[in-house]
Amino acid sequence: MAKQCSVNRKDVPEGGSPMCDDTRAKLLPALQKVQKEKGYISNEDMQDLADEFGIHPVEVHSVVTFYAFLKTGKQGKHHIRVSNCPSCECAGSKEVFAAFQKELGISGGEVTPDGEFSLELSSCIGMCDHAPAVMIGERLVGNVTPEKAALLIKECKEGKGAYTGEYSPGAIERKGDILLKPVEPYASLKKALDIGRAEVLQEVRSSGIKGRGGAGFPTGVKWNLAAAAQSDRKYVVCNADEGEPGTFKDRVLISEYARTVFEGMAIAAFAIGAREGIMYMRGEYASFLPALLDVLAEMRKDGALGKNIFGRGFDFDIEVRLGSGAYVCGEETALIESLEGNRGEPRNRPPFPVNTGYLGDPTVVNNVETCVAVVHIVKNGSEWFRSFGTENSSGTKLLSVSGDCEKPGVYEVPFGTSIEEILKMSGAKDTQAVQVGGASGICLGKKDFKRQISFEDVPTGGAVIVLGKGRDMMDLGRNFLEFFREESCGQCTPCREGIPVLLEMWENIRNNGLTEKERSKLYSLAETMQLASKCGLGQSSPNAFLSIIESFIEKG
Repeated sequence: MAKQCSVNRKDVPEGGSPMCDDTRAKLLPALQKVQKEKGYISNEDMQDLADEFGIHPVEVHSVVTFYAFLKTGKQGKHHIRVSNCPSCECAGSKEVFAAFQKELGISGGEVTPDGEFSLELSSCIGMCDHAPAVMIGERLVGNVTPEKAALLIKECKEGKGAYTGEYSPGAIERKGDILLKPVEPYASLKKALDIGRAEVLQEVRSSGIKGRGGAGFPTGVKWNLAAAAQSDRKYVVCNADEGEPGTFKDRVLISEYARTVFEGMAIAAFAIGAREGIMYMRGEYASFLPALLDVLAEMRKDGALGKNIFGRGFDFDIEVRLGSGAYVCGEETALIESLEGNRGEPRNRPPFPVNTGYLGDPTVVNNVETCVAVVHIVKNGSEWFRSFGTENSSGTKLLSVSGDCEKPGVYEVPFGTSIEEILKMSGAKDTQAVQVGGASGICLGKKDFKRQISFEDVPTGGAVIVLGKGRDMMDLGRNFLEFFREESCGQCTPCREGIPVLLEMWENIRNNGLTEKERSKLYSLAETMQLASKCGLGQSSPNAFLSIIESFIEKG
């Protein structure tokens, strides 16, 4: 019987790098290629790929059904995803979704009879500053209205593709000009090569920088552990899989500061002794891939990547791989599992990635913002970096500010900046609450607006969602719980079973008020989830709901 699948592991594009070998790590890119070419992945495709990779078809099926962007059923030629994150919901995403349904004559999850369109309501797509936002194919479209929905469908039908030009990053709002200040190309990398590995490791450690993805683990400690690990092969991974509702700062960095991000990865690789790097970028940002590959090609041409970088005997190259719609892959061990061609399920720790990471080798995983910060630290020194921020939170933080404010955007502020100052900068008025840290963060009321963004007070990966007067706080809690229900990998019982129970409790509180019995039950369940869940998703899933209950819901 002739093969139905047109893809095999030997012809999967490498994301701009010649280094990937024929391992199972090529499975996800192969599946993505089939999805893009056919619009879905059939049983025959899965069987063919199982034969190619020498694995059982059930393993391929398991991977396909884990990721939201991989489909076993046919999609339309134009697949439309309408974001329903809190910022988009506040801006009218439900009305936009209803307009698409009306114009297309289908419901979410359906395909038009002619096969031209399919539609779904999606979680955050990283466009909260242009809410309501949608994806059409791989293209991001911002500031969509119900009237614009009809126009977009018309343009797709006419083949004009005008929607591809609808997105622009927009102006970057910022206080100060520190990490987002342009730097001389490769000056930091050349300096790192001059001063040597030991000095680079010392500068990063002395700077006090902590991971900018939200967990806050000291970057210098992570690099030193990886540098000390004994292995012939090490990796640097840039985590560009920001999926936290309300976060979009990494979108701005990879679209406007890509060379700086890659330079930061090269510095990390030099420091720990790695020769290979991978940027794992969320699937919603696929439209940025061609531009990123151009930047990588330019860096190789300049001698900043590849063999014998700047004639100094340092070899390092980078490839870009795309995620396929799984929030949990923002957790570093789940990300590594995804890179290896598996379901993105978090690993038990120890061992830690710095010892046993990608393909079993020592691996450093850093956030996009951390990579950018490292370039400035090496250039200006650790004392300069420590001159910003607080004693325990050095440097600046990039914040994705969206929701009920006049000037949504990316703001760079020193650690120690208050919520009150952020609201003033973004033009927020009559603010009822601020959700800091996205779905895994906390909701702050007016009494907390003098609190500060810092690891010792209000830590965050970067999301700041402003909720104006009159917003229903229980609806915010429902939005986040539904998000976690969809994004849970289902691997461990506290998360898998706990989130649906939290949604049931939300319904009871909505209908009957908050009784003391319900409050006690809620806190008991939340404590179990926080202590017993395997990864940060399950551990943090009750946080937003709890803070809303504490600050905004009165006991019945």
